[in-house]
Amino acid sequence: MLRIILPFVSREAPLRSDRDHKVSAPRSEASTTPRKLLIVRLSAVGDVVHVLPSLKTLRENYPSAHIAWLVEDKAEGILRGHPDLDEIIVFPKKRWIAGVKNPFTFLQTVAEFFAFATNLRRQGFEMALDFHGNLKSGIMTFLTGAPLRVGFARGHCKEGNFLFTNRWIDLPPRSLHRIERNLSLLEGLGLRPIREGATIAVSREDEEYTASNLKVSGKGPLIVIHPGTSNYGAYKRWPATSYAQLGDRLVEEFNARVVFTWGPAELERTKEIISAMRHPGDLAPEAETLGKLASLIRRADLFISGDTGPMNIASILGVPQVAIFGPKDPAIYGPYHKRASVVRKELDCSPCTKKTCDNPICITSITPEEVFEAAKGILSGKA
Repeated sequence: MLRIILPFVSREAPLRSDRDHKVSAPRSEASTTPRKLLIVRLSAVGDVVHVLPSLKTLRENYPSAHIAWLVEDKAEGILRGHPDLDEIIVFPKKRWIAGVKNPFTFLQTVAEFFAFATNLRRQGFEMALDFHGNLKSGIMTFLTGAPLRVGFARGHCKEGNFLFTNRWIDLPPRSLHRIERNLSLLEGLGLRPIREGATIAVSREDEEYTASNLKVSGKGPLIVIHPGTSNYGAYKRWPATSYAQLGDRLVEEFNARVVFTWGPAELERTKEIISAMRHPGDLAPEAETLGKLASLIRRADLFISGDTGPMNIASILGVPQVAIFGPKDPAIYGPYHKRASVVRKELDCSPCTKKTCDNPICITSITPEEVFEAAKGILSGKA
């Protein structure tokens, strides 16, 4: 795999060779198989995961092509070592935002951006596919200089994104799961979608780290619970007391080994949940990388969480799971595999598109008993 961070220090990975497939192109382009193409999906972790079946589709349809992915630094870890990917180009958003806010580094940051854009264009991509669909991703797609720039049609993207692409894919009027929406971008090019077999690469180092540091109590099924969300998604959090009560029921009924995972700024809340339990619960080792988190999740007999990035990781790994949903529509954002159960309340106000809520009853009114029954159904094979 080739990984790029300014100033484009990289290492080559061998390209694949197999049969070629053809892709339709705008009238100004010949109908050819791209030798070098770029996926543009910058963030967040869950959204990047939702494009992995599209990566699988591209690799199956273009086995000999060099496939690169432009992604922001916070989500880059989910792509590291992926077998279907030749190159990661990291958009260092966090560092650049800090740089432009500091008067002493402002000019240097601006110069870095222009160097980044110049090097991006020099890569010689023949096709760029914008799965993100906003102004920022549109600009980056345009800056590649790719002759074929594929994106969603007007009305299916935001912030004038369609102005930066030259092949627009329309979508059906019905709501689509995010994975299906992304695959529709490729179906619009005449490609056969691959809905199964997408994965996340887990390195031997990550596996060894988890094996050495995961300490659990009990002998029953391993149940991994991720109770947190990002600060941006705080309105989607199920109450800490509910997680503690759920953990106790799982230990009582299944003698489960209950492990709580946590991310940045979630440690104290997770410790509070474990302290509130009457039965033993265990704190997962720190997952310094998304690969380490994935290595732990895929060991689970059951994964339980809210609507968050780790939920999508469990989904793409095919881990049996229960997802607790509040404001968002699980038909669009929920788990994508068969051994999954979604717990939500049928309310007039849910699903909604709000980013904050003073009274999120859609999530707080879900009881531990309801989530436990969903978990019981998965563990007993009835769900």
